[in-house]
Amino acid sequence: MDTMPNRKAIIDIGSNSIRLVVYSYNTLQGLVEHHNFKTVARLSNYIDSTGKLNDDGIQILLETLTKFKKILEDIQVKHVFAAATAAIRQAENKEEILAYIKHKLGLSLSILSTDQEAHFGYLAVVHSTNIDTAVTIDMGGGSTEITLFVNKELVHLHSLPFGAVSLTRKFIKNSVMTDEEKLQLSKYVNEQLLPLTWLHNAQVPIIAIGGSARNIAQVDQQRKAFSLNGIHQYVLRSTDLQEISSQFSKCSLDELKKIDGLSSDRADIIVPALETFRLLMDRVNAPSFIYSKRGLREGIILSQLIAKYPSEFNVHEVAQNAVRHVLGKFNVIEENTLHLYTIFTTIYDQFIGWKYIEPLENEQLLRFAYTLFYIGEHIDQDAASQHTFYLLTNLNVDGLSNEERLKIALLASYKNKDTFKQYVASFENILQENEYKKLRDIGALIRFTKGIDVLGRSNIKEVTLVKSSDEIVLTFSVDGNCMLEKYQAEKLKKHIEKIVNHQVKLIFN
Repeated sequence: MDTMPNRKAIIDIGSNSIRLVVYSYNTLQGLVEHHNFKTVARLSNYIDSTGKLNDDGIQILLETLTKFKKILEDIQVKHVFAAATAAIRQAENKEEILAYIKHKLGLSLSILSTDQEAHFGYLAVVHSTNIDTAVTIDMGGGSTEITLFVNKELVHLHSLPFGAVSLTRKFIKNSVMTDEEKLQLSKYVNEQLLPLTWLHNAQVPIIAIGGSARNIAQVDQQRKAFSLNGIHQYVLRSTDLQEISSQFSKCSLDELKKIDGLSSDRADIIVPALETFRLLMDRVNAPSFIYSKRGLREGIILSQLIAKYPSEFNVHEVAQNAVRHVLGKFNVIEENTLHLYTIFTTIYDQFIGWKYIEPLENEQLLRFAYTLFYIGEHIDQDAASQHTFYLLTNLNVDGLSNEERLKIALLASYKNKDTFKQYVASFENILQENEYKKLRDIGALIRFTKGIDVLGRSNIKEVTLVKSSDEIVLTFSVDGNCMLEKYQAEKLKKHIEKIVNHQVKLIFN
């Protein structure tokens, strides 16, 4: 097997778990995750009374890294960055651990400082979300990193000396947290947050990274029967966290393990994590709690990629780059998808002026939907609409909220009113009811415009619109032959007639 020179591995040695992830990057498809392996190690439980990682903990670390090294040898990935966080960082014998692993495996471990860990988390968030200003929290097993960024610039960072595992060990004596233990935990966490005056009443969203936040988001999706796949940028409110807290407080450990969305290997440490998130929301007076799938590992790889491809990573163009990378997965160049886009926007703007359609609040979504229109034809042309809708409702697209992704999926897959109704039926609880007619009409207009660009190189240069009492006339100026455009336009004009409830006349000059 040939070596994969473009593939890089990150080994993330945390206090709760150890994970191996293999990535590659190219400018067409962006950052691609190829493999993801995890072992629940709970290294922080093996710190003894002297502050050292004991022999059992070192053995677990060695066995896990040995397994990961064999995997990397098997898949021929040689570029490896192994990062250790709180459990190793806090161990009194960390230097001996590094030397031992180097001797046994030839693997160099890099111990991340608290500032590095916080910075990598921030980096991952600003390059994968559409949120300009927020507080981030990355709660691991043994430490918790918090940052504040404003207009995507890092302003503050801090590491709290506890994580989900260490809080559990400190405050829970039996398998389930008592009310008294919860009070003691709240007092302790608030004491740690109190000196961070930049958090107080900041009134910005909280973006949470890590396994505990992921599990809480998954639980919320399950209890709400959230029908859209994908968890990146999933939004919860403070009432959601309160309701989940009430649900958890009534459960034994065995019952927690059976809750949909909650991993059984995290059930025993989830309550302290959840209570910390609730306390932070109160401290910040945050309007929302948002899960980010991208975290420490992505931040590490991004720091390397940004140095190599600085022009590829503009934090203010996250969604644009993500859409371009979706196209790249099918070897489609973005510029080639934009034929007749000015024709579309001319008709769109005029229809808004005549009040036939309502404008989309975020017009950037129009361009995304137009470029992704019928992207599913690259899977099967006869089922282009169905494949497009499935792809866009199941892909994580950085920089887009779940609602925005659903809107793009409905626009980019528009075929006719009946199929639109079928698609909407499964997602009625995500968007407001009045949004659907707007999306249906705009989707029909995209369908018409894309449909007349038969060969992907139409000779149509501009369009003018004239309205009378009984019809609307669209006059297209054409440079060259337009036989195919005429044919398709006559077939598809019914989509426009349904929007305007008038006859539509087409003229090609």
